[in-house]
Amino acid sequence: MNKKSELEHNIWKVSMIAAPVLVAIAQFYWENGLVTSTAGLLQVLAFAFWIVAFKGLLDYTKSKLPVFSAIGFLIVVYAMIGGAGFGYDGIYTEAMGITTNEESTALASKIGLPLIFSLFIPGALFPLSIIAIGIALIRTKSVTLWIGILFIIAGISFPLGRIPRIDLFAHATNVLLILSHILISSTIKTEER
Repeated sequence: MNKKSELEHNIWKVSMIAAPVLVAIAQFYWENGLVTSTAGLLQVLAFAFWIVAFKGLLDYTKSKLPVFSAIGFLIVVYAMIGGAGFGYDGIYTEAMGITTNEESTALASKIGLPLIFSLFIPGALFPLSIIAIGIALIRTKSVTLWIGILFIIAGISFPLGRIPRIDLFAHATNVLLILSHILISSTIKTEER
């Protein structure tokens, strides 16, 4: 591995850990089921790291699944913009004095269609990206089957931990995300890259 690729690999490994850890920390700053400005900031940072993390994961699939890797990256970036958007949403709703889910929902209703394309569609693409990348990593034998399945389960559970706004569910999802990311970053077959 040359110095540049070693540096890139190390940045990728840091990103693989930082992204889910920042989202897990952000969870502790939710109030009444709402993302606060502190949680929002942490979430924006997490999704910046996730762009790097998922780009690296897609690179592992590139030699065997080049079309998936190329199109997948575009979808992943859109999903990450949406994830960061939920963070910005928390920052702005707190600044506007919104303190309940009802007030937040009323604001979302006023905004309407733009939120569908800026938050909700990319928001749905994030867990779907985890699932698709997990399947691709298994197909390309970049990770062992059980680690790939754990990553897929983390993707499936992500919306279940966020939509109902129940802290315990979100914390459980965060544990799955952190564990799967650590396992992938420490065991992925580097010769595939």
